[in-house]
Amino acid sequence: MRYSLVVAGIMTVILASATAQNNSWKPLGGWQLIERLDDVQIVKVLRRSDLTPAIFPPKPTWQPDAGDFFPASDMLLYRRMPASTGQQQYYAYESYNIVLDDANIRRMFDPAGVGRFRIGRVEIAVYFPYVGYYTIQGFWTGSDDDLPPYPTSTPPNTFLRSNQGPHTLLVPQPGVWRLATNADSLNEVFTVQCGVLDASLDPQQRFNCYVGIQVEPPGAWVCGALPGTDLNLDYFIEYSASGYEAYQLQGGVPATFALQLGGNATPSLYGRITIAGYTGSLEGKVATIRVKQGTQTRTYTATLAANGQYAVPIELSGNIEVLAQAAPGLARKVSLSNVSAPVQQNFLDLTNGDVNGDNVVDDADLLQVLFNFGGSDSASDVNGDSTVDDADLLIVLFNFGSVGDSF
Repeated sequence: MRYSLVVAGIMTVILASATAQNNSWKPLGGWQLIERLDDVQIVKVLRRSDLTPAIFPPKPTWQPDAGDFFPASDMLLYRRMPASTGQQQYYAYESYNIVLDDANIRRMFDPAGVGRFRIGRVEIAVYFPYVGYYTIQGFWTGSDDDLPPYPTSTPPNTFLRSNQGPHTLLVPQPGVWRLATNADSLNEVFTVQCGVLDASLDPQQRFNCYVGIQVEPPGAWVCGALPGTDLNLDYFIEYSASGYEAYQLQGGVPATFALQLGGNATPSLYGRITIAGYTGSLEGKVATIRVKQGTQTRTYTATLAANGQYAVPIELSGNIEVLAQAAPGLARKVSLSNVSAPVQQNFLDLTNGDVNGDNVVDDADLLQVLFNFGGSDSASDVNGDSTVDDADLLIVLFNFGSVGDSF
């Protein structure tokens, strides 16, 4: 049986009374107690003496963007939470410090492959050893695509707006509780750029990020053989004043913590860009993607794969216009509606012949092909066969006078 906080009126009286006795405490905040998990038994609380330092050093390198993204309906991106029925035995890890657990998100949730997710809800199971007030602070950071993945920013980033914290939480009964962040007006607790797990570690190459909390006085995260789809790396990351430290739990205990993330992939564009008459590989070519909404315009670049595949994150959403250009192809514009998640958009068979990239096929392009005739100038080789010859000249002549789209 679970003890659930559904009697809001009773809790309001309790909290108001506690606040009156000590005005320095602010009851609750960004973290809300959802329910006590009475069927979860903690068989041992692990401490620093139960930890083994991992063999790899930290390598923070990336500073994330804390900007807001367009709200979108949430899906369950990551699930590690004790099951709801039957007596279950778990370990817990106690620490004042920030504990960061790796969360691995399946690629199906971001078909664009960008790996940037808007997290709208965080749930964590914590063991509180006694009744009283606890200070809770949530943190997150992205990760790189190394083996194993490392946090990519330091110090870890706090949540946004009402969930930023730290918050004071009154725990009315000891035990394991499921905590959740407040509902956010913009449906975003944080937005994270994930790394991609190395194929040698994870054949699915899932997206990876780190999420954690600081509890004071020390509570303990529930850990052990939890259900879900996580790749168990058997280690976790802790942040202290000296930086990141990686630990393993002794005795073969899985270092996987009870955590759930709800959210969605942030807006992005992906698909293929090809150029009519270009028979060579497109790998390494750089495409320019411009996105416009009203008076706002954002410009992105994407390096194409051999078949022209591209993917870029975008900051504008809703009803937008998109302009794509990759030399020697002319720019093409499309209009998209209600964009709030990854959108597949192909730009196939762009008009060929724009040698100098000025979005028009004219005498300047013709002269450049003639000047490099017989050579291997890559810009003048508009058909991609590694030689500037009459085939390239014919393409430019055939499309002479064509003009690409523009905003």
